[in-house]
Amino acid sequence: MVTRLRASALFAVVAALAAYFVAPSATPIDRALPFVVVVLAFCADSDLVKFLIVLLLMPPVFLADEHTRLLAYGVIAAIAFATALVTAPLERHIVIVIAGVLLLRWIPFSNVVVWRELIVLAGALAVFFASRSPVLAIAVAGVMAPFPARLTLLLFLAAALIAILPKFRLPAPIRVPLYACAVALFAMWPWSGIVARALPAFLRSHTPAANSRPVWIALALGESVSIDAPARSRSVEITASGANASRLRKGTLMGTVEVDGLRREIRIGDIADFGYTRREQFFRSHNAAPKRPIDDVKDYGQSAWLHTAGLITLASPRPFQSIRVSAARDLPPDARLQIEAVAFE
Repeated sequence: MVTRLRASALFAVVAALAAYFVAPSATPIDRALPFVVVVLAFCADSDLVKFLIVLLLMPPVFLADEHTRLLAYGVIAAIAFATALVTAPLERHIVIVIAGVLLLRWIPFSNVVVWRELIVLAGALAVFFASRSPVLAIAVAGVMAPFPARLTLLLFLAAALIAILPKFRLPAPIRVPLYACAVALFAMWPWSGIVARALPAFLRSHTPAANSRPVWIALALGESVSIDAPARSRSVEITASGANASRLRKGTLMGTVEVDGLRREIRIGDIADFGYTRREQFFRSHNAAPKRPIDDVKDYGQSAWLHTAGLITLASPRPFQSIRVSAARDLPPDARLQIEAVAFE
């Protein structure tokens, strides 16, 4: 046993050193690669998991594109965790739970509030001991926001409910696809904050038009602005968001856009507050995700959030020369309607 532990520790040290030298410093995920390797090494109970850890050193060597490289990290680590769950004895599942929570929640290191995260980790372990399900424990910890701190008590409440409720075992035909979905979502750990707070909005996000040009105009209550359109324009796509609007509920009127006598209202649900999917704001927010959010992910790991501007399109049967955007007259005094960009066709 001692010899095995020494061999595992030596493997973790050597793999972490290799990760340190091969990983670029481009993103917090790259810089955390030695930490990721050590976390996975503690889960390694088979040669296959160790092989996957070595494979994790390949993306920084062969993949220059950031998105592809980080996604490769995610997929390899997810397969390693799934393999560890299958091959490790039951008594080592607690190690896998701890490792999974660390991977999903402790990157980037600079944004970790240690005492809050230790409470989340304790809650995840409570859920694990009550349910004996590492997947459930890691999942509930992954979506839990530590702001405000009292929300983390929900983990202990969930553990208590699981402990007193009759045990229910999912049928295999349901359990297998659920576990497959869990692995697929776990593969996004380089952007775990998106999984926790911006699904399914992220899955239906759109890329703004190629000719979209930034304008960055912020309108307070009752203010309006005219934006000139190129000759022969017949439609406009506006990228808009709110500022200081996270407390406004779905359906709240934020403003209007007028084109050649046509008028369209802009409401919460068409747009959302610029940063309401940040972990510090999400559980305090009353916003709903935009119907057509833009495809713009900010930051990494648990700090990742979706820029929740929305795309609003208005078309005219004949060419127009300008559009007029107005903020609602009953907005809260500190709220703003932000016109970020426009694209004319």
